[in-house]
Amino acid sequence: MKKRTFIYLMALCLGSFIISSYSHGAAANAYDCTGAETGLSNPAGCSCHNAGTTTTVTIELDSAGTPTTHYKGGKTYTVKITGKNTSTTSLPKFGFQLGAIKGSASVTTPVNAGTFTSPYPTGTAYLAPSSGNYVVGLVEQTNTLTATTGTGGNGTTYVKTFNWTAPIAGTGTISFWGVVNAVNGDGGTSGDAYNLNHVIINEWPLGTGITSIATVSDFNFSFFPNPSTDKIYLRYNLEKSSIVSLNLYDITGKFVMELQNGIINSGEQQIDANISSLKKGIYIVSLTIDGIKTSKRIIVQ
Repeated sequence: MKKRTFIYLMALCLGSFIISSYSHGAAANAYDCTGAETGLSNPAGCSCHNAGTTTTVTIELDSAGTPTTHYKGGKTYTVKITGKNTSTTSLPKFGFQLGAIKGSASVTTPVNAGTFTSPYPTGTAYLAPSSGNYVVGLVEQTNTLTATTGTGGNGTTYVKTFNWTAPIAGTGTISFWGVVNAVNGDGGTSGDAYNLNHVIINEWPLGTGITSIATVSDFNFSFFPNPSTDKIYLRYNLEKSSIVSLNLYDITGKFVMELQNGIINSGEQQIDANISSLKKGIYIVSLTIDGIKTSKRIIVQ
């Protein structure tokens, strides 16, 4: 049934995504156009509209407002899809689709990764997988949306942000797939411009209770000597400017000393801490970078 419908719609140039500049999204018309799935006659993109580079697309996963390329199982994040008009053509309206699947590449029948959760932005909705049509759960527009910034010309942006809860720990690499169609709003498809993109998100490796293994691996966190008597020298590395909290606690979890706190620029970091005033015993060094936390024990003697 879907194949016959697809041929009919293509013949009328109504085959995917925004049938006209005021319609619902592609999932409402039985299609996943993100490029995530190649089965069930699903196209990659809005085949009745103009493909090309005049609409750029980016997808970003945020943790507490900070972009991240990793997720922790079960944690809730925000995911943002952004389109931008880089042409001189006026495209003041837009539509989109966004989905998440396991793995880093498109497949015939993908497996959904994580869950999009309400509330959804005004003018958008979540559409569950539709048997015989598409298998990816998708968020998309319910009517043509107005540009987020600009009036339609060069530099105009099209942005939507959603709540997304990561899949259970151990799922592994996932990817977000999205398409943005910038439209001129004339009720047809001529002159519109769409583009696609996807972003690969890795899972923090499983640690013992916290993400210590992942943090050590990605931030190269270390300190010495251990045991220590008067000073410890701490090292870690930042690929980008990040919110950092580095503290010392006693074995009961009581705060003892702040070693570093604030927004730290990218690069290799070095902190020399005087601990000569501490009593002998076991302490916990806790490092948190953009919400990712690791803790290690140190012996003071």
